[in-house]
Amino acid sequence: MALMLLALAIAFGGGAWSVDHLLSRFEGSGFLTSGPWHADRLAGSPTADPYSRARTAREGNLILGLGEGVAFRAGTDSAYRPLRADCTYRIEGQLPIARLYTLTTFRPDGRPAFAAGSDRPGTLISSRLMRDDANAAPIIASAGAQPGNWLALPAEGSFVLSLTLYDTPASSSAGVGGLTLPSIERVSCRG
Repeated sequence: MALMLLALAIAFGGGAWSVDHLLSRFEGSGFLTSGPWHADRLAGSPTADPYSRARTAREGNLILGLGEGVAFRAGTDSAYRPLRADCTYRIEGQLPIARLYTLTTFRPDGRPAFAAGSDRPGTLISSRLMRDDANAAPIIASAGAQPGNWLALPAEGSFVLSLTLYDTPASSSAGVGGLTLPSIERVSCRG
């Protein structure tokens, strides 16, 4: 009886580990990449592969349909170093054509970094950004308040940035070619 329980524990434990490992590393068939940014373009479509569907179910986040837009995530800066809350980042550069975009700070487990109604700007909306003379809208992401377009970071730990483009050609296969997204440059770190 003990051997049977041990075999079941190994089978279930190994199976759960292998599924988690695969979902964390396999990108799927509709995956888009631009620098540190990654998106599963097909996640909200009926043709999404089983891995995309399982990843979406595991994270529990709402997803956009294929024609609604696309959500990119970045867990590293443009030099592929993990994003850390004790650092300050400058996010700037060209964006694909989109009616609207948002930039949001998330915890690594997929939860928003700040609760609704927080006095810290954990989400920025393109229509509310300050722009310079060249119509650029550079963003500073930092745990401490910054002048200009400031995106708040958690007080400590790692985080993920989510750039969601709404009503954009990038969500279709025709808009994928030559996709360029903003850079995430580390400016400084505490300690």
